[in-house]
Amino acid sequence: MSRGLLLSVVLLAMAMQSPVAARAGLSTPTPQDIAALQGVDDPQISPDGQRIAYTVGTPQPDGRPPRQRLWRVAFDGDTAPRVLPAPGDASDRQPRWSRDGRQLLFLSDRPLPRSDGLGAVQVWRVDADGDAATALTRAPGDVGAFELAPDGRRVAYLETDPPTPDEAARIAAKDDAVVVDKPTRFARVWIRDLDTGVARALTPAGVQVHDLAWSPDGRTLALRRSSGTTLNDYWYDSAVVLLDVASGRPGDVLEAHASAHPLQWSPDGTRLLYGRLGEHGMVATPFVHDVASGTRVALGGDWPGTLWLARWQDDATLLGQGQRGIRGALLRLDAATGAATELARPQIPYRAFTAAADGRIAFLGLRDDSPANVWTFAAGRLAQRSDHHPQVGGWRLGQVRELEWASSRDGRTIDGLLVTPPDWDGATPLPTLVQIHGGPAWAWWSGWQGSWHDWAQLLATRGYAVLLPNPRGSEGHGSAFAELARGDWGDGPLQDVLDGVDLLEGEGIADPRRLAIGGWSYGGYLSAWAVARSDRFRTAIVGAGVLDLATAALTNDVPDYLPGYFGDPLRARAAYDAQSPLHHAADVRVPVLILHGEADARVPLSQAQMFHRALRFNGTPAELVTYPRGPHWFHEQAHEVDLQRRVLDWLDRELR
Repeated sequence: MSRGLLLSVVLLAMAMQSPVAARAGLSTPTPQDIAALQGVDDPQISPDGQRIAYTVGTPQPDGRPPRQRLWRVAFDGDTAPRVLPAPGDASDRQPRWSRDGRQLLFLSDRPLPRSDGLGAVQVWRVDADGDAATALTRAPGDVGAFELAPDGRRVAYLETDPPTPDEAARIAAKDDAVVVDKPTRFARVWIRDLDTGVARALTPAGVQVHDLAWSPDGRTLALRRSSGTTLNDYWYDSAVVLLDVASGRPGDVLEAHASAHPLQWSPDGTRLLYGRLGEHGMVATPFVHDVASGTRVALGGDWPGTLWLARWQDDATLLGQGQRGIRGALLRLDAATGAATELARPQIPYRAFTAAADGRIAFLGLRDDSPANVWTFAAGRLAQRSDHHPQVGGWRLGQVRELEWASSRDGRTIDGLLVTPPDWDGATPLPTLVQIHGGPAWAWWSGWQGSWHDWAQLLATRGYAVLLPNPRGSEGHGSAFAELARGDWGDGPLQDVLDGVDLLEGEGIADPRRLAIGGWSYGGYLSAWAVARSDRFRTAIVGAGVLDLATAALTNDVPDYLPGYFGDPLRARAAYDAQSPLHHAADVRVPVLILHGEADARVPLSQAQMFHRALRFNGTPAELVTYPRGPHWFHEQAHEVDLQRRVLDWLDRELR
């Protein structure tokens, strides 16, 4: 039989099979499969635009965090990605190129010879294409952010103060009482001379430094600093200052209300890029600050999306990354005016990109059928340069569709994603989960939706439709849209969600008799709110939800977060209570699954415990599952698998 005739016979046989049989060679992804996916992150393009370094995290068993490895790939894809060898379970992260592109520096916990009394994490270096790594620092404490000086002879780094011998002895004896809000160990700026090995501290105890950047002439460091060491200080209470390297003297504060945007000097050293928080801490704007004149320009103010990140290309131009609607965006930004021009609309999961002087960009990109990988953009062309998830090509996957609808409250455009089963005929209404994202100043994005807390692909491959809406308060439509959630976490966003449900029911996609809602973090909040305020849903899944806003504001690790939305939790207690699902628990009549990490400092476990007890007093069916050691975002693989299984089993029971 000829090859052409044989191919015709095979295609005819496939056409005569059922859709499921025709796809028999593909497997249905399991919770274990999804939890085993590697995490690609932090793409760093070399100054000449020829190479990209990035990290790949591999999940580990026995509760260990993912093991990080550094990879390198050619920008043009001419050579396959190559891993940087590392010993045993060591983790390498935060790759950064030297300014001449000849060296690649990174952080690692690789073992050091004669390392007694040294921190576990140090700065290491390899040649651009080499594999033999050498340590650049020998700091007594762990090293955080770092940057090589422009002359390549000094490295500035942040070292966390190690415990003194007396403190170490007390800790060993369990004599370790903590005075809250009075830190004793800070991340301080150190500079090490690479020729002599001499290191000196530039900042004193009592100052926490979060980020640093060398000026092009090597005389000044830009710092983002605060007086405390907490996550709240990192996000909400930091300032940008300049530091004279020779004397260690700080200059005037350039920005007193800084955001966590990375610091970066313009190539000519006259302007500094940083971020500024909005008045209420919900949004942030990148700024270009002219150091000599004190003038500054906000970037992307005329662009109707959320600008996440900007990077200098040359003295007149920056490149940016953000989200408009459900899609990501790459932008060109004018340094003099802040005006933005869109260059491309790729699928992007979150802020992660770098740019070379010729305008080449390396970023994390997605496809509907693949998690994040390294992508490039140049001369108007997008290209994928890595594939760390080849197994996904053998999975049956749901179909992804981008949606828009008008809010019935005020006509605003609301967008979202719909994921439906691989072989759905389009005629039979489906059991449907509405999954709400965290934040609320966050958003679903077009592309892959499959992780321990993103359940769309897991459920779609088992016969469910999943609606992923971006209601008011989300990113993607500018600062004013995100700030619509101020004072209204509940009814306004919920109506936007219900309008999306109406769209699906009107198109015959969602079965109104088999409708559920669920989510993680803010998604858990709005899911609990929805079943208290609406009779549309048969059940809710509340993951790490903020359920009593006032007590959350007084007990979580970011005390400035909720007051930005609702004001003083003591003086505005009535507003907090009115917006809290716990205070409407008596109105919940449908079964609720509550999932929560026991070590969650962002949303303390007591939030779940109170809501669970309230539902039980109310006679409402409720199940609470807690995860020992679980923080707000899980990393233990067994927990990730268990959580996905419980979500699937719960929906099968309540909606089937």
